[in-house]
Amino acid sequence: MHSFDPEIAKKVGVNAAVLYQNIVWWTQKNAANKRNIRDGYVWTYNSRTAFGNLFSYLTQSQIKTALYKLVDSGLILKGEYNAANYDKTNWYSPAISAEWLDDSIGQKSPMDQPEIANGLAQNRQPIPDNKPDIKTDNIYKDHFADFWSAYPRKIGKAKAEKAFVAAMKKASIEQISSGLNSQLPALSTKEQKFIPHASTWLNGERWNDEPTDDEDTSRHATLDAIAFAARAGRSPSQDCF
Repeated sequence: MHSFDPEIAKKVGVNAAVLYQNIVWWTQKNAANKRNIRDGYVWTYNSRTAFGNLFSYLTQSQIKTALYKLVDSGLILKGEYNAANYDKTNWYSPAISAEWLDDSIGQKSPMDQPEIANGLAQNRQPIPDNKPDIKTDNIYKDHFADFWSAYPRKIGKAKAEKAFVAAMKKASIEQISSGLNSQLPALSTKEQKFIPHASTWLNGERWNDEPTDDEDTSRHATLDAIAFAARAGRSPSQDCF
């Protein structure tokens, strides 16, 4: 059952309180197992996409806002302790977790309170974390889905995915996505047969190419670029997919 602490909800709202409960549960588990302890705090990690899979009743915008409120209020800390520089998965730690390391682990955690006023929290079950370990394949899949949605020629998806994995070992996701977005106006005006397959574009490290300076081409392609960005779920003004 998805639950929350009413006192936390009063501070940051119900959506943020539900996410907070999930983060607390997993960091308590990590503390008990002496895992993911960094800089005096206990951490867990998840992407917004993974949170969305866990909490299907929340939109990506609601999840983003909820996490912002938790960080802004000081209830949780946000960090990056990923081994690979292309891995942008966020790490989160309840501020209270520092006390768990000084005292008996978990003694001061909100999840250890014997009674909770919220009726939803009675007989509650822990909310599972569908990404307890960083898996590179999952990270690639998330980023590739965005790349494929944005790329204007949908041919050879399997080859494109293999090329994408290889490309991410050479460049960051920011470099690849920024390069593609800068070229979308020119690519979108070409006939399909003249647009390179995505695998060709990636294998050739074409994200490093300079975009065309053709003013008419750029103006004509604006709506196409917006459409591709919209399908990728982001504003066309952003550098990443």
